[in-house]
Amino acid sequence: MKILFVNNGLAGGGVEKLLNDMLPLINESGNYCELLILFDDDAKYLESLRNNGVKVQIIPKKIYNKGHFQRILYIMNYIKNNDFDIVHANEFPLIYYCSIIKTILGKKMPKLVMTEHNTDNRRRHIKLSRPLEKLIYRNYDKVTSISDKVQEVLLDWLRPNDRDKYVVVYNGIAAENFRNSKPYERSDLVPEISEKDKLLCIIGSLTEQKNYFFMLEVMESLPDNYHVLCLGEGPLKQKIISKIQQKGLQKRVHLLGFRKDAARILKTVDVLVIPSLWEGFGLIAVEALASQTPVVVSNVPGLAEVVGDAGIKCSVNNVDEFTRAIKKVTNDNEYARQLAKLGKKQVNKYDVRKMTKDYLKLYKQLLE
Repeated sequence: MKILFVNNGLAGGGVEKLLNDMLPLINESGNYCELLILFDDDAKYLESLRNNGVKVQIIPKKIYNKGHFQRILYIMNYIKNNDFDIVHANEFPLIYYCSIIKTILGKKMPKLVMTEHNTDNRRRHIKLSRPLEKLIYRNYDKVTSISDKVQEVLLDWLRPNDRDKYVVVYNGIAAENFRNSKPYERSDLVPEISEKDKLLCIIGSLTEQKNYFFMLEVMESLPDNYHVLCLGEGPLKQKIISKIQQKGLQKRVHLLGFRKDAARILKTVDVLVIPSLWEGFGLIAVEALASQTPVVVSNVPGLAEVVGDAGIKCSVNNVDEFTRAIKKVTNDNEYARQLAKLGKKQVNKYDVRKMTKDYLKLYKQLLE
């Protein structure tokens, strides 16, 4: 099989991490895949993919800057000229672009697949979006969702007649990379930290969804011996820095930016905190479970499903619940060990090799 994946870019998000882990495995399986992206700004996984033998095609900037029509035309010609069996779209606006291309190409279009990654997006808050989205999704031969809850919410939104084409393929991680990682000396990450201090971590883009401002409120409510590492970059960085300064948390909140050593950091910290407002899956939660690091998360659809009984779930934006949960897991060693044991079992459901096999099986079924 010859498969084309299309994605916005290769920044440090969960979708990009999945592509980075899965695409080399597809090529290893004896099939062929490549990736077409809209832009290479901040493309953190570009070098990794190319080093692992995956071709990455970037739409030329002069084409990209001309707008939607020229981008669609470029992608359509790329598909026509390269004899793909499958085109797999991720993220908006590419799920729209590929649907439009299928309308134009008709039977000349390869089988078309897309993945729904979240339980919410801005389009679902616009009344006129529903009929448009029903038309867009109708053009796909298969629509996969990364968790049961993501699919449930999507079907409720679209109310499609062809429900059989909607399936769940769970996200996966390279669990052995996290199990086998070696922790840092904590002072290597926070020079002024002492043995009595507690070290938390929050990982994700600096965006509204990841709820960093709420995490700062939680830090205010925790004792002074609690530190948090913030791994990620994004548009809210300067506002977050300003809020840290306003709250006087400069010595306890540490912005580390995007890091490729998250596996080692997860092995080092006492707990991973995910206070997100919404999450379709929560890949980083599975990575923490594989690292046997306790997780405290927002009780939101998708994320709560993935964590199961292996983490502590708190009400969204509830400072008291998050504070109590963090204190409990960082001060009760036996409780933390119980969570780690449950996490080891939970993570077995979410293996990147199983995910890759599930997608390959789905592609083959479409081509039969």
